[in-house]
Amino acid sequence: MSESTNGKSGASADRFHLVFLASVGWEFPLISRQRMLVEAWQRRGQPATFVQVPSYRTAIERLLGRGSSGVVVRPWPTYPSRFWSRVGEGRLQRSIAGRAKSLKRDLDKRVDWESAIALVSSPVWAPWLGELPFRHVVYDCVDDLSVNVPRSELTTLFDRWEDDLLQHTEQAVVTATPLGRDLEERCEGLKATLIQNAVDAEGFEARARATQAPAEIAELARGDRPVVGFVGALFRWVDWGLIASVANANPDYRFVLVGPHDGSPGMESVNGLDNVHVFDKQPYDLVPSIIATFSVAWVPFRLGRIASSANPLKIYEYLSVGKSVVTTPVADVELFGEHVSVGETPDEISAHVRARVEQGIQGKEERIVFAKANSWEQRAEAYLDFVSSFER
Repeated sequence: MSESTNGKSGASADRFHLVFLASVGWEFPLISRQRMLVEAWQRRGQPATFVQVPSYRTAIERLLGRGSSGVVVRPWPTYPSRFWSRVGEGRLQRSIAGRAKSLKRDLDKRVDWESAIALVSSPVWAPWLGELPFRHVVYDCVDDLSVNVPRSELTTLFDRWEDDLLQHTEQAVVTATPLGRDLEERCEGLKATLIQNAVDAEGFEARARATQAPAEIAELARGDRPVVGFVGALFRWVDWGLIASVANANPDYRFVLVGPHDGSPGMESVNGLDNVHVFDKQPYDLVPSIIATFSVAWVPFRLGRIASSANPLKIYEYLSVGKSVVTTPVADVELFGEHVSVGETPDEISAHVRARVEQGIQGKEERIVFAKANSWEQRAEAYLDFVSSFER
């Protein structure tokens, strides 16, 4: 597996039009890698389009007159995913083919297909590709496949779609070494290039200074107990049992968790703990100021394939505000160096958290410098260098 050049070559790919077939919506509450890259390309004049993952939200947005605006295209969806296993694969494929033709007509208005490169972020797009005549197809793989599967009964279907996507794909971009290794083992001749996640460090730090955290969260930080915080998707890969154990072992600390949640089993394990505070998703502009209230930031992921294949964007965001980080094992964690402590058990996590709190702001400036060295501008440039290699 090859590694990106970190954008040092000054490559230009403006003769191409980059089309992200995204895995989330443009306005996803936590802001996606795909949106960050598209915005970075737009700032440098690189033609790029963001195709929102089809959903009934996109249909409503189209009906409200927001079909294709700016860099965003919102395609008509097929059946809701909860019906996919009922309607039958043949009927589903026919529906997708019709929607894909409609999407092609939307893209015809803005894309020269001879210069169009698809960056596909989810296997859900595999059955659409037959109707979309992209010049090149790249699999932008950012997570273990299971993250993209909306319902467990669709696992087999998504496995097959990923196999189909790999047949369409010339090369892959991955955010973590294990993802690239897995794809190269599965698809003979496929080359995976590592381009990790990043952060708009300067913008993040500026918003942390310019905005106020929600009152309830800010009030917790003004108390006499250190705050250990997480901001991100509170989905099935979060280890609620670990959170409960660490909170029980550290009654003199507060544990704040902020983000959208899917009602995953285990969340009830923190109910009744007076030092655990769970908040729903917050506006993304407030995320920096929320992180700024933390004494230590953490990533309490459940051990397994999802965590071991993840390059958490939130770690870069934590570091950009100068926060030290404690995490369970994630992919390539050694690349964060001394800025991140890694533990598996509640005892290990507790020891790391206490050590980080005792360190206070020591190392803050170094963490900010690290974050600035891992910017979306640099990742966007590295991506352009990768794309330019197609024509060499």
